[in-house]
Amino acid sequence: MLGGVREDASLEDINLAYKLEDGMKIHIPTKQERENVEETNTTQEDKTESYVTTSSGVASNNESIENKTNIQNTKVNINTATQTQLETLPGIGPSTAMKIITYRNEKGKFSKIEDIKEVSGIGEAKWEKIKDFITVK
Repeated sequence: MLGGVREDASLEDINLAYKLEDGMKIHIPTKQERENVEETNTTQEDKTESYVTTSSGVASNNESIENKTNIQNTKVNINTATQTQLETLPGIGPSTAMKIITYRNEKGKFSKIEDIKEVSGIGEAKWEKIKDFITVK
């Protein structure tokens, strides 16, 4: 990490071996942010958050709504998609979106769209619903 991390950074949920690419934004939560998340969430799955995104993080409310609409009209890159972007896919809710992100963080990028079937909870029926809406780049 260039220059190290701030004293109040919480690295507990950060995969320090995650392979980064140009254009990715990394959010390292503070210890206070992490405590706030833990206080409001009750299950371990809820406590997991995606800290890597391709978003600049500087969108107005109107831009956010516009981006969500555009996501529905374009294919979702399962190698870089955020939880919110994954949840735009048919049949993919918060739990499955987090499973996809966790799988990707632990195993690396998907080399072909069919690899998503390796994620727990994505069987043949769910695959048939999402296959036309996903891509890998």
